[in-house]
Amino acid sequence: MAQNPYRGSSQPRPSPRPELDERRFRAAGLATSIVAALIAVVGVVIARGVFKIPLLGSPDSGVWGNAATLAYAGAAFGCGLLATGLLFLLLRTTPSPITYFGWIVGLVTAVAAVIPLTMGSDFGAKVATCLINAAIGIAIGTLTVSSARRSILYSPPTEPELQPPFI
Repeated sequence: MAQNPYRGSSQPRPSPRPELDERRFRAAGLATSIVAALIAVVGVVIARGVFKIPLLGSPDSGVWGNAATLAYAGAAFGCGLLATGLLFLLLRTTPSPITYFGWIVGLVTAVAAVIPLTMGSDFGAKVATCLINAAIGIAIGTLTVSSARRSILYSPPTEPELQPPFI
């Protein structure tokens, strides 16, 4: 029977080592990107169809708008992928990756939400774009952090070899 090398010792027991399940994290990042793209599409449909705001196209473009709607959804998808890549990099290189990621995504989301308000267009389109950008940023930030936390696995530390005490 093996002895516990930490019993009665002043040496602290090593804590579990975190490991990132990269496949799971990448899959969650892809899902996050899809959600971000769908938020963009749903936001455009609500703005154009429900509130009759001529967002991303002329009023006669219909509920879906024009090709700009697809580009907007593609940009949201790309932002989701970028956020996943950024958090992956931060998880590998920084001491508090979730904290730094939260600040970065929060500030980028704030900029993305405020910029449409400075453009010269219909006030309704400005507000709608501001709200859609904020929803996309919040979704990307929360889903990416959540998927990172669920993708971190803790493996037990390896037991140190038992060595005879030195006198």
